[in-house]
Amino acid sequence: MSSFGSTNKLYLIPTPISKQKENRVLPEHTVQLIQNLTCFVVEKAQTAQSFLQWIDHPTPLHEITFRVLNKKTPEHEVLSFIKLLENQSVGLMSEAGAPGVADPGSLLVKLAHEKGIQVVPLVGPSSILLALMASGLNGQHFTFHGYLPINESKRSKKIQELEKDSLKSGCTHIFMETPHRNKNLFDQLSGKLRPATKLCIAAGITSDSEFIETKNIKAWRSTSRPELEKKPALFLINAK
Repeated sequence: MSSFGSTNKLYLIPTPISKQKENRVLPEHTVQLIQNLTCFVVEKAQTAQSFLQWIDHPTPLHEITFRVLNKKTPEHEVLSFIKLLENQSVGLMSEAGAPGVADPGSLLVKLAHEKGIQVVPLVGPSSILLALMASGLNGQHFTFHGYLPINESKRSKKIQELEKDSLKSGCTHIFMETPHRNKNLFDQLSGKLRPATKLCIAAGITSDSEFIETKNIKAWRSTSRPELEKKPALFLINAK
């Protein structure tokens, strides 16, 4: 017999992608569910605590349980997190956006399914889907690749592979980069891709400085480079 309470659930909590004074992205129902939880598995404790203060969580922070799950967390430690669900429901929280998507939290979700624990995804922002929605590119067939290789020659090869696949299949390929490398990635994309290939840049999504624009490479080459150095950005290409 399972030792997990039949009513205990693992809630997947989306968090704001950009910081705003007022709540623009989370439905009231989502906020209310989070306010009823007192145990969280989070990517970064400080960010999670700031988020709970932002939604006016009624429980003092020192009375809330936080466990950190990031890319450095060993698997045996993640296994111990599942025991939290024996006595209570737990919220899984990413650093920004949707947990389990481009995020190490998917391992805990996998374990919850294996233990027969109900997994409940809450409504909130996902930069990947928001960028795809706004791109005008193929939303019926797309692939998210996370980060491309850091090495310039390997990254160049990968870019050409993705373009070749998109030209053949019509797939939209989505990838991301850290803000300080956005400029280099843009330069490489505009230099390596075919003039007709479409490139969407979606940066600072949901922020006051949000920038989302789709052009073919020929048009990007004739305009000034967008200011991307300090903004989290997604890049989407489609060659069909």
